[in-house]
Amino acid sequence: MRREKILLLGYPGQRGSQFLWKKIRETKDCPFSKAFIEEEEERLRKLPRLLLKGNLQGKQQESGREDLAEEREKISEQSGLSKLPKLPKLPVLSAENILLFTEGEKKGQSIPLYEEDLQAKWNAGELSLGKVENLFPNWISDFGISEILPLGRGGILSALWRLSGGGFSFSYEKIPFLQGTIELCEHFQISPYYLYSENAYLLRLEEVEAFSELARERGIVASCIGISEEGKKRIRRDAQGESFLTKRERDSLEELFSKKELEESLPSFFRKEDSLVF
Repeated sequence: MRREKILLLGYPGQRGSQFLWKKIRETKDCPFSKAFIEEEEERLRKLPRLLLKGNLQGKQQESGREDLAEEREKISEQSGLSKLPKLPKLPVLSAENILLFTEGEKKGQSIPLYEEDLQAKWNAGELSLGKVENLFPNWISDFGISEILPLGRGGILSALWRLSGGGFSFSYEKIPFLQGTIELCEHFQISPYYLYSENAYLLRLEEVEAFSELARERGIVASCIGISEEGKKRIRRDAQGESFLTKRERDSLEELFSKKELEESLPSFFRKEDSLVF
């Protein structure tokens, strides 16, 4: 059995947190100071925004190998046959709001998560926010990625339920949340695990350690939260115990707000996020 891992790119609950901070500013009985709310909103605004582009139509009809696509194009040119069928364009992960070096040999490169003295470098004009069109060239083939799923309505647990490819186990303790998200959910008495998420993705892949390191080099949070297992069961295993993952349709925000309000404030809230399988 191929032991694939389950990797989470980004923080779950980001979009839901932005929405809740906006709402909490409108309430009179607020336990958070104005300065704290502004700091948390600014923290969310500064996080990288991940954008998946390319073939987003679900399961690929061919192998999904870029090297094979290039080889077929070469054969077509050499033989004079310009009508050979082409493989679907593979999805590319680009990013906005990425922190970049602005000077020296590293100019234009992403800032690794472990880079020190960022505030001082920012104040000195050595860093800037920018855009990277292709964060991970050849990522599908190089790291053995078999599935990509954008998080959306229902948060991280809904996304885990919608993953295809067989059973797996995962741990609550390995899922990273921003502290502000945890405090918001405690205030509203809702679960962060079902909180509306954009700008985060689940991946099934083989080379999880190598890809996680590359993601951190690019300034993106990457967390291995699970591992594939035989059968079809999806099981949570951690210090809190063990339980089976069950299907749930309702997002945490739906416990607080009407469908009309969510549709008006979050246009993509009810959009279905499909899994890409290779």
